[in-house]
Amino acid sequence: MKKDSLLKSSLWISISGIISRVLAVVYIIPWNIWIGVASVGVANALYGRVYNIYNLFLIVATAGIPSAISKEVAASNSLGHYDQSEKILKKYSLYMTAIGVVLAAIMFFGAKYVAIIFAAGDMRVVTPIKYLSVAMLVIPALGILRGYIQGYAFISLSAFSQVIEQIARVAYMLYATYTIMILQNGNYMQAVNQSTLASFIGATLAYVFLIWMRHRVRKTIKPEDVIPVTDKSALAKVSFSNMLKSAIPFLLVDTIMVVLQLFDQTSFSWIYQSIIHASTKTIDDLYSMFGFQANKLIMVLVSLAISVSASVIPALSALITRKSERAHIQNLMRDIVEFTIFLILPATLGMVAIGRQLWTLFYYPSMQGTYVLAVSCAEAIFYCIFMILENILQVTHHVKKSMFYLLIAYIIKIVLQLPLTLTLHVYGPLVSSILAFAIMGHFAFRLLNKQFNIVNKKLGLRLLKIAFNSLVMMVIVFAAVFLMTLVINDLSKVGATVVLSIGAIIGIIVYGVLGYRDGSLNILRRIRNTEIY
Repeated sequence: MKKDSLLKSSLWISISGIISRVLAVVYIIPWNIWIGVASVGVANALYGRVYNIYNLFLIVATAGIPSAISKEVAASNSLGHYDQSEKILKKYSLYMTAIGVVLAAIMFFGAKYVAIIFAAGDMRVVTPIKYLSVAMLVIPALGILRGYIQGYAFISLSAFSQVIEQIARVAYMLYATYTIMILQNGNYMQAVNQSTLASFIGATLAYVFLIWMRHRVRKTIKPEDVIPVTDKSALAKVSFSNMLKSAIPFLLVDTIMVVLQLFDQTSFSWIYQSIIHASTKTIDDLYSMFGFQANKLIMVLVSLAISVSASVIPALSALITRKSERAHIQNLMRDIVEFTIFLILPATLGMVAIGRQLWTLFYYPSMQGTYVLAVSCAEAIFYCIFMILENILQVTHHVKKSMFYLLIAYIIKIVLQLPLTLTLHVYGPLVSSILAFAIMGHFAFRLLNKQFNIVNKKLGLRLLKIAFNSLVMMVIVFAAVFLMTLVINDLSKVGATVVLSIGAIIGIIVYGVLGYRDGSLNILRRIRNTEIY
């Protein structure tokens, strides 16, 4: 097997992320139908609340491990110290499996208290939390293996394991929901419980696949490339405390979206109950709209940022560990900035252009839902940029600054939440997040630019071209969608599917042609020729 280039690794993670996120959205269509109109709103709100809690435990369980492991393994392998990489894998697997057992016990035996703290005392989430606890037994070890294989520059294998995990999860969810709701005429709570258990099924299959891949990866090492570690103190440094020191900063960055969603979940309900005095149904419907439904769709965009970030960390770590020339690091930084904007900006604006049809297809016709999705797209792009910048700060030894910027982002969000929710209602939590990510993203980029002198005239012109192409693409797609809706009823799911499919194809063609004519596509060639190490 051949190691992945930066382009190939980003491409694979992008494809796997998009496939995984699309599956996570597409299943909603039959799932909602089988749940039934009478229960679909409360089922979505309940499922969203449970998964926000689960995501927090999930990230604590993995503790930033894929990013931290890939960084350390790539650094060791770039020096030929493959024996140290093996010790990292074995010791970290032991530690993290123990953490997984502890967290599973907390979720199962303390589900009631978890519901009180994170779900505003909603006891309906207790049983689903217990079902999800089983997944904690597998996921920490899965995160270790993913980071290990990414560190060997076989990021495509790690990405493919995510597709396997999601396919298995969705297949079990749909099978269980159909069996309970249609064949057995059961209730939606049983379906939600089994849907949460699906995470364990998917994680287990992905773990088995990666165990097999690990043996194949080891066979790629040439004996002449192995440089034994003669300094025993270097191997001794592979400890739990060192792992946490490396992983916690990545953990804090990875958890920001989940923590903010939990904060939105509790604060939004409190504001609407205590100050606005809205009914439970109104709160469920509005929270479901921005906290679950729109969030499901924008996670396709977030997967693009994750693909860039996961590829950047081992590449930058290897360059810095080898103490490469400043010019090499500087060029990679510029390519990272351009590649990030090249992917995320058109994807975001394209989603805004076909937002109404997306909402109709996956949920129901709703102009408010369309507007919520548009604002959520803005949140996604600022979050993606902020997350990538935070990870780069950590790899370039600005961990304290990274954590400081993260803390200030939280403070901005908390301070703005109440006034913006009272003023902008359902859009308030989204706008407060946008401002937090945008402000602190600016400071993070300013620090990196000061050290590496990233921005120059050439990069500025290339970024302007990408922004112009993205805006032109969005306008053309808007116009095309408007003209199609004159003859096609996009209020039906079939009509919405036709319109958004044609609109998406037009957007890809327009952006591709414009990028080819002005040279914006050249970033793909430069990234393609960038080896991770």
